Amino acid sequence: MTNDVWWERDSDTEGRIVPGPGPTGIQPELVDATREAVRADVRGRIAGYTPDWTNPDRQDAGVALVRLFGTQVEPVLGRVNRLPEKVLAEHLQTAGVRRGPASAAIALLEFKVTPPDGASVLVPAGFQAAASGRDGQVIYETDQDLYATPATLGAIAVQEAGSLELIPMGPAGPGRAFPPFGREPRPGNGLWIGLSGTASPYPLLSLGFVVVATPPAPADSGGLVPLASPPAPLLKWDVLDGNKFVPAELVGDETNGLRASGTLQLRVPRTWAPGRPPGARPGPAMRWLRLQIAHGVFTGLPPMLSGLRLNMVAATAARTILDEPLQPIQDPQTTARRRMRLSQVPILAGSVVIEVDDDPGSDVFGTTAGSSARWQEVQSLAGFGVDDRVFVVDYATGEVTFGDGVNGAAVPPGFRNVRAVRYRVGGGSVGAVRAGAVNGVVTALPFITGVTNPFPASGGTDPEPDADAMRRGVGELRSRGRAVTPADYGLMATRAPGASVARAHGVAGLHPEFAGKPIPGVVGVLVVPPADDSGEPPVPTAATLRAVADFLTREVAPAGITVVAAPPQYQQVTVEAWVSLDPDLDRADVLSRAGDSLTTYLDPVRGGENGAGWPFGGALRHTPLVRRLLSVDGVLAVSQLSLTVDGLRLPPCTDHAIAPNTLVWSRRPLLIPVGGRS
Repeated sequence: MTNDVWWERDSDTEGRIVPGPGPTGIQPELVDATREAVRADVRGRIAGYTPDWTNPDRQDAGVALVRLFGTQVEPVLGRVNRLPEKVLAEHLQTAGVRRGPASAAIALLEFKVTPPDGASVLVPAGFQAAASGRDGQVIYETDQDLYATPATLGAIAVQEAGSLELIPMGPAGPGRAFPPFGREPRPGNGLWIGLSGTASPYPLLSLGFVVVATPPAPADSGGLVPLASPPAPLLKWDVLDGNKFVPAELVGDETNGLRASGTLQLRVPRTWAPGRPPGARPGPAMRWLRLQIAHGVFTGLPPMLSGLRLNMVAATAARTILDEPLQPIQDPQTTARRRMRLSQVPILAGSVVIEVDDDPGSDVFGTTAGSSARWQEVQSLAGFGVDDRVFVVDYATGEVTFGDGVNGAAVPPGFRNVRAVRYRVGGGSVGAVRAGAVNGVVTALPFITGVTNPFPASGGTDPEPDADAMRRGVGELRSRGRAVTPADYGLMATRAPGASVARAHGVAGLHPEFAGKPIPGVVGVLVVPPADDSGEPPVPTAATLRAVADFLTREVAPAGITVVAAPPQYQQVTVEAWVSLDPDLDRADVLSRAGDSLTTYLDPVRGGENGAGWPFGGALRHTPLVRRLLSVDGVLAVSQLSLTVDGLRLPPCTDHAIAPNTLVWSRRPLLIPVGGRS
């Protein structure tokens, strides 16, 4: 063989590296996938195959065919270049690394009821309401039972230093944000809630609170000796029955003592006489509730309430499917693993409950009652034995895979002997609807006249992009399910059930509440949730931090390690640049795309050089920012660029070091066009 070919060991042709969606953001280019290259190859073969074709005029039919062929082959060769990405994805799938599923949004629903006798109306868990989303109707299901009362919210007052101050009321709640325990919370201060109307709520009263968001306190878990933390204040609920106080039992509290938005349920007496609080101004008698600080004080900022409603319950953007037999899948490959399918998708992670009828054995006539057992959902069948009743669910396709008798128990033979007791379908960002969007009643119940969501829904994320799954999968293969280095903690925090985590960063010895020197035996995990449309830096909730800390301690951390989950610190950054624009393009469009490019580059979730999020710490460098602007079609030159960090304007054309373990949050860039047409 005299000519070099591309597969020879000592070929002198170097492969090109091009941007790609894989973990490194680059991939090898196996072939030149441009239409021009295809046409050039065809043109080079003309002399050998059709030497009589000597007039390649643009109007010639053969030329037209070559040009058409190049256009059609270009996307085919583009897929060929993605072969390394496909190989990596299949390898990760075989190793048990799967794409993260969608999560469901949560909304607080408010019910209006008009029973003729004034009694509370039971709205059972699973009640469905609907909202109109961008992709059609979105179903919300209530997560627990609600006793909705026809009473209304008549007054709100704050008791501080023995005096009672009424809070101005709006059309359906407080007219402004207010501190429920006064400006200086102390024992004896309290929140008074007055209910008007003739109805007497019984047996439960549900209240919904919207707490003004503040950075949550770090959540720690594990360790040999728990770290000292001040106790939370003791809060006490009472009912003013006429002129005497009767304790009200707190049945459930999603607000964690008014530290987060959510609902709470109180068990109130059957008879509840109207009255007036001591020291109140003259006015109509109402049924009053009192929430009082019995002992202790709040550490840090005291709570602030911006919303308070009656008859509220949390609802999830999902539908529940009950008692569905799984359908067998005919597997063309001979394998001992049994595969079956659920009919509805996409499935919410962790919601599938499956029962399998036991093998009747020698009872061929069916004379004894059959028995069934619940099997457990796991991430992968690897590592499970012959007696482990486990299964794996593909949330996107609904496919359920059982063991083969070696890795996981095999399903006993039978017909319709495997059934899903329940599972939930839904999720995605479509469920994050605006306030008031949930206004349709799907489940028909008497005396329910209306339902709505007074506040926007929170949460709700789409399935993890393939590029992110591959980037994360490489790290998971390295860690093998155990946390050894700090980076392993940050990687595995994204798998914490019940937590909303886009990315996380592990730091050895970091505890935000104990600034200074690193603490031995402590691993700090800075958690970044998915971004929303609020225009503010993404900050995790207290529930997410607790879920991350508990999961890492329980599943991956060695014994004796204290895991502390905390929100990250941000530095506010504004980019100001003078740019020269192409006069032949729309200036507003070019400036908008240039601003989007810079904002995305500095984004804590989608930014950075490879789209995995802006790195913790590091530096803001002038040259990459200028290069980012010049990559936008229509930006011809950047004559000057300066940064404003946390309100401090820096000299033009300088770099800025970001504090260790800190992220940047970019405000909309200020781009000033210079030159060009006026």
